[in-house]
Amino acid sequence: MQKRFQSVAALVGILSLVTMWYPVLPAKAANLTAARLYMNRQQANIASGVEFDLFIKPATSLTGSTNTITIKFPNDANSLTKWCRTAGTLTLTAEGEPANTTQVTAEGATNIIGTVTGACAQSTPDTFTISAVGALQNTTEYGVHIAANGAAIGTATAATNNMKVIVATQQGGGADTDTYTIAVATVTADRYAVSGTIDPTLTVGLSATTLNLGTLDATHINYQGVTSTISTNAKSGYVSVVKYSGIMTNATSDTIADAGGTVTAGTSGFGASTDKSTQTIGTSTASPTCSTTMQSVLTGPYVATSLTTGFKQFASAATAASGDATVLCFLASVSGTQALGAYSTTVTLVTTAKF
Repeated sequence: MQKRFQSVAALVGILSLVTMWYPVLPAKAANLTAARLYMNRQQANIASGVEFDLFIKPATSLTGSTNTITIKFPNDANSLTKWCRTAGTLTLTAEGEPANTTQVTAEGATNIIGTVTGACAQSTPDTFTISAVGALQNTTEYGVHIAANGAAIGTATAATNNMKVIVATQQGGGADTDTYTIAVATVTADRYAVSGTIDPTLTVGLSATTLNLGTLDATHINYQGVTSTISTNAKSGYVSVVKYSGIMTNATSDTIADAGGTVTAGTSGFGASTDKSTQTIGTSTASPTCSTTMQSVLTGPYVATSLTTGFKQFASAATAASGDATVLCFLASVSGTQALGAYSTTVTLVTTAKF
């Protein structure tokens, strides 16, 4: 009987040792259904100004209002104290789509639940913690924007691919409930100056190279125009001016007087008008309207500014112009006693762009 008791005692002792050597292991955390960490900068060794948009879809629903989400960055010399440059608080903003990172992809997420707060710690590894997270459903994707507040967010010191970042949820701030390992990368430079040059432009088109006012008589006013068409990218526009070589004269030095402001049938006078307002040359009143076709009409008087050997302005624009057309009209009338002959003068038109 005593031997049987000793055998049972020995068996109990062996079972006790087996129990000690094989403890019960904790349940392994599930994988998040989805995890994305959008960055507003990807350049390595940035000391501040980095922001993230975190989107997760839990595999396991969380209850209560004291849950946490953590982001753990790589545990290497390139990363330690670099993602969290200065430990402290973070600014968190619930969102359904990426904000300052302005990614094209639409997440269609739900704003993260709860009055969340955040902090980054220079631990091993650097860790961002989002606290006071409310109940999360395993059928819903959630989003939050992460920016610096008391903390300074940076990037790893060297350009590196395939850096492993662990995103995890914790029920009540305890052990990891769901986790997901994602990859991020940094590059040597993520910003480039984009430059281009626009050459200055000025195009001038004149509708004629010769003007002929035809046969003048004491009962008509004759006129004809030249169309000046200007295009320029000068930001202050352009100015077009005209002058003549001198008073209209025939071969025997007889002259047609300068108009002095108007031309009237039966009175000798030569001048110009323009269809642009507020110019040195007066605004045309000719009817029919002055064009490249020569007109000889009985009516009048019409505006005709005297030309001089100095330039007078007949067209202008205050800004860049495209195909801006102006008709500069030349008008003449004569008296019944005007000496016969072929009268002429030379007019010069010049346009200057105001860059």
